[in-house]
This record gives sequence, structure tokens and C-alpha cells, in this order.
Amino acid sequence: MRFNLWQSVKISMTIVGTTIGAGFASGREIWEFFGSYGEGSSGSILLATLIFFAAIVTILQISWRNHTSHYSEILKVIFPERIALFFDVLVLVFLLSSTLVMVAGSGATFQQWNGSFNIGVLVMVVAVLVILFFDVRGLMSMNLVLIPVMTTVLIFVCFHFLHISGWSASWSETPPTSLPVWPSAITYAAFNMLSLLAVLSTIGKEVRHQGEIWLAGAISCGALGMIAYLYNYSLLKVKDLISQYEIPLFALVRDYSPVWVFAISFVLWLAIYTTAVSNIHGLASRLSDWVRLPHWLVGGTVLLLLLPLTQLGFATLVTYLYPLYGVLNLFILTMIMLYPFSSRSKKKSL
Repeated sequence: MRFNLWQSVKISMTIVGTTIGAGFASGREIWEFFGSYGEGSSGSILLATLIFFAAIVTILQISWRNHTSHYSEILKVIFPERIALFFDVLVLVFLLSSTLVMVAGSGATFQQWNGSFNIGVLVMVVAVLVILFFDVRGLMSMNLVLIPVMTTVLIFVCFHFLHISGWSASWSETPPTSLPVWPSAITYAAFNMLSLLAVLSTIGKEVRHQGEIWLAGAISCGALGMIAYLYNYSLLKVKDLISQYEIPLFALVRDYSPVWVFAISFVLWLAIYTTAVSNIHGLASRLSDWVRLPHWLVGGTVLLLLLPLTQLGFATLVTYLYPLYGVLNLFILTMIMLYPFSSRSKKKSL
């Protein structure tokens, strides 16, 4: 098969769209995993980017070679069968809870706009269903349109802030943190791994040439690394203000007009949306193996079943659900990173 540059671009935008959720776009993840450690955190962003690249290429290689349709088939390649079944269930529960958080996040966003929580939830459900009608190609096309918009806004905000405040470092008097930063880089990469696994496992069959995998990984990780570095550098300049903002991004745009603030908050909603689409796509792909129905119908049914639970609230869901998956994420990331050197990989290549 011939190498297709455009296919690499579409895959890379899907990777970025899956990773830039509300936590990344709001600056909260960047600050908690990197900026809060001080000026030495820039190097850990590079480490996280390299881990991302290795994991993305490995998952896509497995998906491409095995023509996988969902994440369970990836797990069966990197784990023994019984362990794979155990993690299959855990990843399924993670995707369900993560989707629930994203849908509730849409409701919370509409509340910030002086709207209705329930309307925000329903808008998210309908918007996700529209993409599910077109399956994996709809997912890739959506990210191809939305991700350039989202990343452009985030880069513009950082550049504009740095242009006004000055590009030179201004935290030289800040005492260095006593904690090493590199473990946080590994934790951050692991934190995003399950959503990437769910999506990339469905994309391998879209790859026509191995070079598309490497280029998609390079483009996506280059974009994510650059944005994370700019974001982190900008947030370090307003480190004394971060505690005053639940969304650190607003510390960078505190002097912007209300119109601009609304536009930026809309970008945050889009980040929630792209993550929700990725998660529900991964869910529908897995469940369709058990329920022989179209993906959009499976995904729509899941969303409807989750609706009552959104009333628990966005903050409550994040507080109790996300920490539960820390160990799970780290273990799966470790197995993905070790797979190319494992005996299971060598047997596959024979």
C-alpha cells in the first residue's frame, strides 16, 4: 500500500483530540502534573511527550498488524488471556465513568453560561450521537475540523500572554521543589492512556502504510508537547494567581473582554466534547462485539442509561472516579511500553 500523508494527519488530529480533554485545555492537568513543580518542569514535558510517542506507535502497530476493532483485542495481544479479560472489564468501567464525567462537564459548562445543566447534558448527548452515525471516519473527520481550531486558540492565548508579560523567565527567586518531576511525567502519560487505547485500537484498520503510524505519532506528540510547553511556561508566570482560579487558563485571560472569555470557554466545551466522542466510540466498538447493533445505537443507548447519573454533579464525579484508575493506567502503560521487547511480540513477528 502507498503512504498517505493525509491519513497521517487525520490520525494525528484524532490522537490530539482524544488527549486534549477539559483537563488539558483548562490548564489544570498541565499545572498539577508539571507547573506546580516549578521551573524544572519543562524537561518532564519532554519525557512525557517521548512516552506518549512510544505508546502511540506501539498501540497503532499492534492494531494495524492485527486488524483490531476495539481495545479488548489489543489487551489480548499484550496480556495473557485471563489477565486480558480482567483488564477488559476495568477499561470498560473506566470508559463508562469517564464518559459520564464528560457529559456532566457539559452540563456544568452550560451552568457557567447561566444556562440549564440538563440542557447542557442533552446538547452533549445529541452532538456525540451525530458523530457516531459515521463511525470511526466520522470521529477522524470531526477531529480534523475541531482540533486545529482548539489548538490555534490555546496557542494564541499563550503567545499573546507571553507577548504582553515578556518572554524572559521571571521566577528565578522561586525555591526549587524538593520532589523529583520525572515521576509526574510518567503518571501524566499513564493518565491519558486508556482513552487513547480505546480509540487507537479502532484506527489500525484505517492505516495503509507503516510510515503513516510514525508520522501520525510525530505530528500529534509534537503538537501536544509544544502546546504543553507554552502552556506550562505561561502558567509559571502567573503561579501566584493559580490558586484563585479553578480553571488556570482564566488566569492568562483575566484582562480579556467577556466575548473573548466566552469564546475560550467554548473551546473548553469542545475539549470535553472531543473526549466524550472518543470514549463513547471506544465503548460502542467494544460493546458491538457483544450486541450486534450499529455503533450509533449502542452508543446512544449507553448515553441514555448514563443520563440519570449525571445528576451527581461534575465535581463529585471527578473527585471520586478519577483517582481509582491511577494504578490501572500505570500498569497498562507499562505493559504497552514493554511489549516490543517481550516474548509475545517476538512470537507475533515470526
